[in-house]
Amino acid sequence: MSKLIAVVGDPGSGKSTGIKNLDPKDTYIINVAGKELPFKGSEKLYNTDNKNYREVEDAKEILALLETLSTSDNAKHIKNVVIDDGNYIMGFNLVNKATEVGYTKFSVMAKDIVKLIQTSKKLRDDLTIIYLTHSEALEDAGEIITYKMKTAGKMIDNQINMDGLFTVVLYTDVDTKGSKTEFSFVTNRYKKYPAKSPVGMFEDIKIPNDLAVVVKKVREYYQ
Repeated sequence: MSKLIAVVGDPGSGKSTGIKNLDPKDTYIINVAGKELPFKGSEKLYNTDNKNYREVEDAKEILALLETLSTSDNAKHIKNVVIDDGNYIMGFNLVNKATEVGYTKFSVMAKDIVKLIQTSKKLRDDLTIIYLTHSEALEDAGEIITYKMKTAGKMIDNQINMDGLFTVVLYTDVDTKGSKTEFSFVTNRYKKYPAKSPVGMFEDIKIPNDLAVVVKKVREYYQ
C-alpha cells in the first residue's frame, strides 16, 4: 500500500517550496496548474527530458499516470509523486463544465476526485503520493473558526469531506516577525488548523516546510 500525504495551505505559504529538498532522481512532479516551481534551478531538475515531470489537469489522466508510475518497470526508481496543486483538478473541471446545467457535474467531480485519492492509496508499496492543495477558512459571524481543504464549492462539500480521505494532513503556517518570515508545516491540530497525523509520527507540532523530512518521517513510522 502506498503512502498518501496532504499538504494544505494558501498560495505562497510554502507548499511547493517544500519540494526543493526531495531528490529529483526519485521524485516525479505532476503539475496541475502548469506554474513554475518556486525554487532556483527547478526547471533543470524537473522536466520532460528527465522523465520526472508532466503537466496534467484531468483527474482521470492523473490517475492513469499514477498507475503507470506504480506498475511500469521503467518507473521503479520513482519513490515520491507530488501533485501540485490538487485544488485545480476540480477548479479547472468546474470551469470547463460551466455551461452545463444541473447538479450532475458536481457528483461526477466528487466521484473522480474520490477515485483518484482512494486509488492513490493502493499503488506500489514504496511509493509516496504528496497531494498539495489550497485551504479554505470557515467563518462564524465574521470570525475564522477553522480551516479545511478547499473544493469546487458547497455542492462538492455536501458529498465528500476531503480532509477525511487522508491519514496525514499537514497545514502550512507562516509566521512573520520583523523582517524574518518562517514557513512551517503543522502536524496535528493547532489553534484553527485541523492538521492530523498518527500518534508519535512527528515529535513537534510545527516542522520546517521540507517534504523530504516529511516523507522520511512517514516512511520510518510505517516501517
